[in-house]
Amino acid sequence: MSGTQLADPTTLSYLARRGVAVQWRGFLRALVETLDAHLDPASRDSLLRAVGGRMAALAPMPPCGTLAELESRMNDVLAAADWGYVQLLLDAQGKALVINHSAAPLISTHHDASGSWVGAVLEGLYAAWLATQPGAEGNVPVKRSPAAAGSVTLRYSRA
Repeated sequence: MSGTQLADPTTLSYLARRGVAVQWRGFLRALVETLDAHLDPASRDSLLRAVGGRMAALAPMPPCGTLAELESRMNDVLAAADWGYVQLLLDAQGKALVINHSAAPLISTHHDASGSWVGAVLEGLYAAWLATQPGAEGNVPVKRSPAAAGSVTLRYSRA
């Protein structure tokens, strides 16, 4: 979706809810609420990042020669799973790759009405995918910023 304008938050929230199959909504909510009941937030996010890394291993990203190719291949995998779409942008000044993920699946919980827990899964997913790309350095973190429901902005950077 490179070069397109992102949809408004209401549209993204609608699309994110629509993208979660009915038979999985209750299960995912119960799972995340159970994690919240048994783990502190840092431990929960660590586990969810590991799940994202495992998702990346199940859908490996081939080496890509350009950022546009990488974005396209990521979007192919995300579309097949109905997990939204991504736009990759270089922040030359901040020395970072900015990852704008839109229409992420949205399952709200008692303590997390915006469904922001999915951001930890996306951190693990993108970190694992990016680590396999040509010229990637090991252990470069992917960190999310606060965002609207259904939309997550992440930064792949040492800084």
